[in-house]
Amino acid sequence: MGLRKSILEHLVNSILQKFVLNLNYGILKARTYGIYLDFEAGILTITVYCFSYTSAQPCVYASIKTKNFQGVRVSSNIKPINKKGRFIMFDFEKKISRRKFLEYSAATCTAVCLGWDECLARGKVYADLVLLNGKILTINKKDQIAQAVAVKGNKIMKVGTNKQINSLINSDTNVIDLEGKTVTPGIVDSHVHVMYYGRAGWEGFLNVRYPAVKSLDDLLKAIEEKAKTTPNGQWISGNQGFRFDHDTQIDRWILDTVSPNHPVYLRDSSGQYSVANSLALEKANIDKNTKDPLNGKIMRNENGEPNGLLLHYPAENLVMTIADGYSGLTDKDLEDDVLRAQDTLLAAGITSGQDVIVGNVRDLNVYKNLADSNKLKMRIYTLLYVESEEAAQDYANTLHGYKTDYLTFAGWKLAIDGGPSAGTVLMYNNQLSASRNSYYYFDPQTLKRIVSLLHNTGLQIAFHIVGDKGIDETLVAIEYAMKVKKRKNHRHRIEHCIFVNPNSLTKMKKLGIVVSTSPQWISWHSDYYYEATDDATMENMMLLSSILKNKIPLAFGCDVPASITHYPKWALYGAITRQSLNTAYTPQPSQCLNIHQALYAHTMGSAYAAFEEKIKGSIEVNKLADMVVWSHDLYSVSAEDLKNVEALMTIVDGKIVYEKT
Repeated sequence: MGLRKSILEHLVNSILQKFVLNLNYGILKARTYGIYLDFEAGILTITVYCFSYTSAQPCVYASIKTKNFQGVRVSSNIKPINKKGRFIMFDFEKKISRRKFLEYSAATCTAVCLGWDECLARGKVYADLVLLNGKILTINKKDQIAQAVAVKGNKIMKVGTNKQINSLINSDTNVIDLEGKTVTPGIVDSHVHVMYYGRAGWEGFLNVRYPAVKSLDDLLKAIEEKAKTTPNGQWISGNQGFRFDHDTQIDRWILDTVSPNHPVYLRDSSGQYSVANSLALEKANIDKNTKDPLNGKIMRNENGEPNGLLLHYPAENLVMTIADGYSGLTDKDLEDDVLRAQDTLLAAGITSGQDVIVGNVRDLNVYKNLADSNKLKMRIYTLLYVESEEAAQDYANTLHGYKTDYLTFAGWKLAIDGGPSAGTVLMYNNQLSASRNSYYYFDPQTLKRIVSLLHNTGLQIAFHIVGDKGIDETLVAIEYAMKVKKRKNHRHRIEHCIFVNPNSLTKMKKLGIVVSTSPQWISWHSDYYYEATDDATMENMMLLSSILKNKIPLAFGCDVPASITHYPKWALYGAITRQSLNTAYTPQPSQCLNIHQALYAHTMGSAYAAFEEKIKGSIEVNKLADMVVWSHDLYSVSAEDLKNVEALMTIVDGKIVYEKT
C-alpha cells in the first residue's frame, strides 16, 4: 500500500499485535475480513471481523480499545455502519496468512488515522494541497531545504523536489506555485496572551499603546481630549499599555490635572503596574487605611497616602475589576477578544500560541468553549495563573490537564517578580532602579511548598522571572520539588530570564528547565534596561548564546500585549543583532544568535516548550501541516531587510487561514 515500514511496525507493535492471542486458525479459513474503527472521547476502538465461506454473518475475532490515538481524527470518507464508526472490508481470492492479515490491518488503520482512507480503494494516495517551486526551510535535524511539500488531510505527506511532489498531484489537488518564495513551519509563539491582546483592541479604550503615546505629554493630551467627550463620572480606561523613558514619573495627582472629574485607570505596557487618579481610587475604596493585598503593593507618599501606583496584579485588580473595559465582561466579549487576536496573529504567521498566564478558570473555559465550537483557527496552549498557596491547593485538587487538536490546558503559571518599569525585579543588587520597589511575591519557604504542590500534579509550571535572585530562588524551589517527587521530562519553564547569573545556567540544565524569552525586547528596551541597571548587570542580559551552549532548550514568544507588537521578525532581529533600534547600543554582541538558531527557537524550540516537538515545529512527514509563506528568504535576508518581512500566506491543519491580498 506504499506505507512506510516504520508506520506498519508501529501499528502492529502498539495495537494489532494485541490481536494475535485472540486469533485462531479459523480466521485463516475466511475470505473476507472487516475492520471496524470507532473513535470517541479520545479512545480508538478497533474490532476485527471475518466472514467465513459458509456464513454470511460476521464473527468478532478480537476487539481492543486504546488511548494511544488521543487527538487523532478518524476520517469520515469510509461509509459508516453506524453514526460513529468506520468499517473497512477486505476481499481476497484465496486464504491469507496471519502475518499478511496483520500487515493489511496495520496499513488500513494507519491510512484511516492519517486521513488517507479515501485512497485505499484506488491504491494511490494523492495530496490535497501541494506547494511547488519554493524554498522550504524544513527546520528538521539536518536543517534541510526542499523545493516542494505535499499535504494530505492535516498532515505533511511528503517533502522533496518538484518532481517527487508532482507525482502526488491529481485533479483534486490544490496546487500553489510559490514562485521561489520561502516556506517555514508555522511560527510557534511561546508567550502570547491571545485573549488579553484581543481585549487591548477594544474600541472603547483610550489607546495608550506605543506609538499612539510615546511620552507623558502625549498621554496627558490624550486623556484631556478624551475627557472633553466623556460625561463626568464616566471611566477613562486605557488599554495595556503606556511606556515611558526611565526618568519619567507619573502618579494620581498628575492625572488629576487633566481629568479630575473622571475616574482614570491606565496600565503600563509591562502589565506589572498601573496608575489611577484620585477619583478612581475613591471608587475602589482605596485610602491610607487600605492594606496591601496578598502579593500586591499600593504605593504611597511620605504621608502614607496612596499615590495612585499599584504594583503587581493583585493591587492592580483593586481598580481594574471596576474600570470600564475590564469589568462586567460577558463570555461573548471574551470570545470576541480571542477571535480578534487570532486573526491578527495568523496574519503574522503565528499558527500556535502559548498563553502562559490565563488569569482565572472562567477565562480558561472561554478558550475551551471556542475550541469545542470549532472556532479556533490557531492552536492555543494554556497555563493557569496561580496567585496563592490556597489557590494552588484548590487547583491541584480540582483541575486536570487536557489536549485537543486546537487547545491544550497544560499546567500552571507563577509570578516570581515584576519588571524594570515597576522597579519590581528581584535582583541581588537591590540598589538598582529596576529593583527599587522589589519584594518577595512568595517567601522562599512558601514558594517551595507551592512549587512542590503544583509539580506533584504532573503538569508543567512556568515562572515569570526577570531578575537573577528570582531565578536562583526558583531553581532552589524546583530542586526541592524534584527531591520530593522525581519527574522526568517535566519541562518547567522560566519566562523572560532577562538578568541571569551565568553560573545558574548549569543548574538550569541539570534541572531540565526550558527558557522562554522575547529577544525583541533587546532591540526595543535595552536602552531602558541600561538606565535601570548598570554595566555589570547588562553583561548578563538575556544570554541567548550561553543558554544554547549549555544545551538548555530555548523558545521565543512576543508577549503581547506587554510588547509593542506581535510580529515574529522582531524576535529574529533582536536575537541576531542585539542592537537597540533607538541608539544602536548593542549589549553583549557575543550573545548574538545566527538566523538558523533564532528561527529554530521560534519553531521547534517553542514546540518543545509545549511538549509538541513530535507533531509541529518542522516540516516533516506526518507532522501537522502548519506552514507560512514569507515575502523574503529568512535564511539570506539582511538584518535591515528583516524589518520588512511579511507573512504572505498562513496554513493551519492543511487549510489556508490567511492570505495577503
